[in-house]
Amino acid sequence: MKTNRIPTSVAFARLHLLALAAFLLGGAAPRAFADENYFGYTYGAEILPKGHWEIYQWATSRTGKAGGSYRALDLQTEIEYGFTDRLQGSFYLNAIKHDISRVSGFDNRDQTRFNGLQGALKYNLRSPYKGGLGVAVYLEPGYKRYSAKSGERVDTFFLEPKLILQKNFLDDTVIWAANFSAEFEREHHLEEKEWESELELQFSTGLSYRFAPNWFVGAEALATSAFERMHLDALGEYGIFAGPNLHYANKQWWATLTVLPQLTGWPENKGRRDLEHFEKLQVRLKVGVNF
Repeated sequence: MKTNRIPTSVAFARLHLLALAAFLLGGAAPRAFADENYFGYTYGAEILPKGHWEIYQWATSRTGKAGGSYRALDLQTEIEYGFTDRLQGSFYLNAIKHDISRVSGFDNRDQTRFNGLQGALKYNLRSPYKGGLGVAVYLEPGYKRYSAKSGERVDTFFLEPKLILQKNFLDDTVIWAANFSAEFEREHHLEEKEWESELELQFSTGLSYRFAPNWFVGAEALATSAFERMHLDALGEYGIFAGPNLHYANKQWWATLTVLPQLTGWPENKGRRDLEHFEKLQVRLKVGVNF
């Protein structure tokens, strides 16, 4: 007797959606002072207390090219755990969806796939809640199975160190954070024998203001650039994004929404924007539950 089986990629995407629903409906645990994310792209310096853990669900929509129809969705489920009061670890499980039609330089595709995993360690050097400047360092190795831009089958191994700064003002009602990061990549297209190397440098910053109990509103900016063969004299492209963000938190869970349109990029192919390597608009929703 023949049975209908759900494709693995569809089942995997459903698991992400079920996890998000569970987070929103099931936050019964008391909230600890933890790594609450005020921004979608910029990390804060605080970490989880020892013995506590937290689950995040990320969903990042990337849309718009110079022509045709381009929609991509990055899904991440992240688990964090506080090993000590200064050190926390994270594990990420990733999926990616592409819906591309009639975009120059891209194959048409409509697919959802498992897209690898990564881990991270974050060490707090100084808490932003003890006065002065909060500082943390972060290291993330990982593996991806598909190109985020095109959806092509590509093996990518990467290592990303990050410096995190955070400063709180006016009794923690105003939060400022900035990140400096470098991502070292080794990439292999399956139809090619050789591996390619690339260095991505990123700077992000955000400012958020608590305008009502549990609610923050602010703005965030992201600048990203890529250098071929990891040579700083071989700039391949850069893009600059900026836009608003909204953050809500209660005793059980928190959520952050960030909207980042591309302001400018190089090499430009549509006005002042680079729509070959980047998208017109990125929108990220993050939901976290603390245990």
